[in-house]
Amino acid sequence: MPAPSERGSTGELASGEECEWLGNSLWQAPKLDISGIKSWPAITAMSFHRDGGETIWRGDRHRLVLTLEEVPLTLLQVEQGPVWQSPLNAPGVLGFYPAGVTVRVVHPAARFAQVLWDTNFYSSLLLEGATSRFEFLFPLQDPLLSQIVTTLVQEIDGGFADTILVESLGTALCIRVARHFVGHLSLPARKGLSPERLRRVRDYIEAHLDDELSLTMLADIACLSPYHFSRSFKEAIGVGPQRYVMQRRLERAKRLLRQSHRPIAMIAQEAGFADQSHLTQVFHREMGVTPARFRAELV
Repeated sequence: MPAPSERGSTGELASGEECEWLGNSLWQAPKLDISGIKSWPAITAMSFHRDGGETIWRGDRHRLVLTLEEVPLTLLQVEQGPVWQSPLNAPGVLGFYPAGVTVRVVHPAARFAQVLWDTNFYSSLLLEGATSRFEFLFPLQDPLLSQIVTTLVQEIDGGFADTILVESLGTALCIRVARHFVGHLSLPARKGLSPERLRRVRDYIEAHLDDELSLTMLADIACLSPYHFSRSFKEAIGVGPQRYVMQRRLERAKRLLRQSHRPIAMIAQEAGFADQSHLTQVFHREMGVTPARFRAELV
């Protein structure tokens, strides 16, 4: 491998493309064709095709890459260590690139999906110093991590990415990655969700169904970390925060359909759905009929 360049280059991607997802990173790669990308607070999901050749990556964000098709041969170098070869990698293989570590990779053209997240995502999840054990990991076989990455990337194409779902998946991804390095993970002690805190959260959800709710926001109201809030909420209610919010929005939409003749697009907005199409998609999935059909059958 030739000596790495110190200039941050993204090849074709650098020509006029917005690269905020890169963060403060050294990024040099062959041509990338991005098929989908979306960023939420602290996390970005992306699917892309990368030409064959050498990639150099050193980022200030953690990065998890999922191979979407067979890659015959990969050469790798971490920092200034020895170059080593990874044999045939089947679809589903993962690579974890921790923040602050320079990794150089050479392989043929292939399709990938990746998730990048801020290092401070761990601040409320892990005990201090736990992330210092992180190192480059490839090949990584973890079906659950592969599914989380796939689901996050699918949220790009769905058009109705739910913030609570994305943050929940991001939290699960962070914990799962950490378990590969920390073994039996010692998470900060959980305070639990008292009846008063639970009532406060539910009241807030009901009053703000038509707003964009987030897991972080609801966890703050409960005075818990997002990780502990999700678990405690599910223990108390029987479903997770994202499922609960969706159920409440659906119930509001059903009530409005019964009690008013307002346009369905307006009802979708008042119930907290992205638009009429989003309401129709969720309504048909949960109820087996469209909102229009539901209303017609009331007559």
